[in-house]
Amino acid sequence: MDSRSPGANWRWDCDRVAGLTYYGRLLPGFLGQRSTQASTNALVATIAMLAILGLVNFLGVRYAQRSDLTENQLFTLSPQTITVLQELPARTKVWIFDVAPDPRDQDLLENYQRESPRFSYEYVNPQAEPGLAERFAVRSLGEVHLEQGEEERFVQVVTPEGRLSERRLTSALDQLTNPTETKVYFLQGHGERSLQPGREAAAVAIGRMEDDNVIAEPLNLAQERQVPADAAVVVIAGAKEELLPAEVTALRNYLKRPSGLMVLSDPQTDTGLDALLQEWGVTLTDFIVFDPNGQTPGPSAGLIPVVTQYGDHPITQEFNNTISVYPIARPIAITGKPGVDVSPILITSDRTQAQSVNNDGQLEFNEGNPQGQLILGVALNRAIDTPSDSDEETDSIPKEARLVVVGNSTFMTDSWFDQYVNGDVFLNAVEWLSQQDDPSFDIRPKGMTSRRLLLRGQQVLLLAVGIVLVLPLIGFALAIGLWWKRR
Repeated sequence: MDSRSPGANWRWDCDRVAGLTYYGRLLPGFLGQRSTQASTNALVATIAMLAILGLVNFLGVRYAQRSDLTENQLFTLSPQTITVLQELPARTKVWIFDVAPDPRDQDLLENYQRESPRFSYEYVNPQAEPGLAERFAVRSLGEVHLEQGEEERFVQVVTPEGRLSERRLTSALDQLTNPTETKVYFLQGHGERSLQPGREAAAVAIGRMEDDNVIAEPLNLAQERQVPADAAVVVIAGAKEELLPAEVTALRNYLKRPSGLMVLSDPQTDTGLDALLQEWGVTLTDFIVFDPNGQTPGPSAGLIPVVTQYGDHPITQEFNNTISVYPIARPIAITGKPGVDVSPILITSDRTQAQSVNNDGQLEFNEGNPQGQLILGVALNRAIDTPSDSDEETDSIPKEARLVVVGNSTFMTDSWFDQYVNGDVFLNAVEWLSQQDDPSFDIRPKGMTSRRLLLRGQQVLLLAVGIVLVLPLIGFALAIGLWWKRR
């Protein structure tokens, strides 16, 4: 209860009205001051900026978009990986058993996780959680395992030198979803490339195929008499001796069914396959490819043709101007055959020559020898009849016989497989021949494109003179001209 007298209350009300009137008269002046307007504008702008930043961050988190500006898309998942992730049938988890996460691996796994809500990953310290490590039978740090329902699959071991591979991870995902195997047989018994590790062997190629669930096995047609029914591809890599007539007949019969045959033949060898290849319109010549301006290092540079031109074919369609090399190769001649589709896939530069080998074993270029662009590799296919005794749907069964011929086998050996895109040429050829729709097979390791500028001695001298002498003289002349103009 107010204890003030009525007179006091009346005076207090008058003072309040007078104060409000006074300050009410001052307010328009205060608001009209330039400093007040500037402060108000700054406050409004600050609030607006904070609101915009908050909205942008909210939209960025909810609708994340990334742009990879690197030339080879080093930080972007391949289309094949995205296809596999979008088709995951169940929740899939990657377990990485390591002490500390690696930022590069985490970036890759985050990219996987963005593409599919069914994909997740977790880093586990096996020393802190021995029970989980025992469940996956972990034996060393860096092991990567994949889990989908009750299925488990080992992926790889990551190390500081060898990080998590998109190709291996996607291949493991694809194998869990589509547990099928492709059989590739390597013909043996005629001096072909060995399947055991060695500089001149094909062990690295076999290891890469096994990463993609492709099983490589030796094949001796002198004993088997026919190509196994489960053969998706037969590879003849560097045979030095003639095949027996019965072996050639077995390969001819194999090409009458849905099949894929790869013939990698080096110069100065007779494999006994000439008649079979001529049925497809292919002839392996007796010449050796020589590049007078060979750019590869070493005394035999001219005998190592560099290929940067590729045919428009699934095997080579993504190579663009990348490099592959074929040490001591023979060119291929092509004549058209009815019903056979022919696509040159490996083409040399226009400066190469096809040289002959004389009686002394020396190379020589004779008038009439082919020169210019030569074909080192060709892909062929032809339709075949596949009679069916049942009424079942057979549209998914391939109805083609496919053949790849390359005038060289060294490019896919252990010492050359990882040089440039040599390995890609071989693996892509196997994939095309197998006629399998395996998206992980196309994934290749990405790397930085070399942009080195190689200069000859005279070019280096001209560049040095230009930088040390010409450019300073030009600058000095411009300075004198400007001074003279203002004078």
